[in-house]
Amino acid sequence: MVKTKGQAPLLSVENLSFSFPDGNRVVNNISFQVQAGEIVFFHGKNGAGKTTLFQCLTGLLKVKDGTIRFHGKPFPREKDRLKKIAIVFQNADDQIIAGSVADEVAFGPLNLRLPIEEVKQRVDWALKVMDIQELSTRPPHFLSYGQKKRVTIASILAMKPDILILDEPTAGLDQEQAEELVVTLKTLAKQGMTLLISTHETDFSYRLADRVIFIDQGSKICDGLPEEVFLNQEVINTIGVKKPVILDVYDTLCQVGVLAPGDSPKDQKDMIQLIQDLAKIEEMKN
Repeated sequence: MVKTKGQAPLLSVENLSFSFPDGNRVVNNISFQVQAGEIVFFHGKNGAGKTTLFQCLTGLLKVKDGTIRFHGKPFPREKDRLKKIAIVFQNADDQIIAGSVADEVAFGPLNLRLPIEEVKQRVDWALKVMDIQELSTRPPHFLSYGQKKRVTIASILAMKPDILILDEPTAGLDQEQAEELVVTLKTLAKQGMTLLISTHETDFSYRLADRVIFIDQGSKICDGLPEEVFLNQEVINTIGVKKPVILDVYDTLCQVGVLAPGDSPKDQKDMIQLIQDLAKIEEMKN
């Protein structure tokens, strides 16, 4: 996570609410801040308001109640947000319109009226980041679902937004494709990309998140470090998600005295290292 001391947060959401014309309030007085380079995951049941919140942030829905600030300043118009905050929707087919992968990735930069040479550079860069250069001339509609997902992410990356929103990015992916996505998101994070991600997969979010926000019935009920919020059993029960497997095993080993509480492991590699270190300590004792 990139932290810039003394500067305003990249994104500030203050008392944001949104209701549809029928009066159904889907987002209820939500406030949070996001620092540049941060990875923030959003958890909540289906219908909790995550997607609607994201659409408010991008300007796809017009916000009447609350304030959205970028670098401390309110956005003057909803359409200006799409240049700063871009979203990859859950269903890749809903976002694909062009006849080739390269044209699909070029669509956004062209609509920003960038010079052709810069558009080409951005397309090449985005295809490389998503490791789909070999698909550039292929019709995207005939690709596998995992490949389509990578194309839609590349098409947004080519616009070089300050904040990338991914709505349920692992939906429809097999285990191998999900692992590839984890690697890609880690790469983007290292490059300073700010990521807002919704998911039902707690193992996925626990590995990557700097912070986790829980939403229930349109309201924010928890916001904190993943190793803290996922140990809050009351909140876990309210949201209806499972504790990440690695954290669950680690917490259990700490409770029975096998491990001493400390920095919790983020993935299987970290857990193996902890156990190996413990084994070395026991060996030295003997």
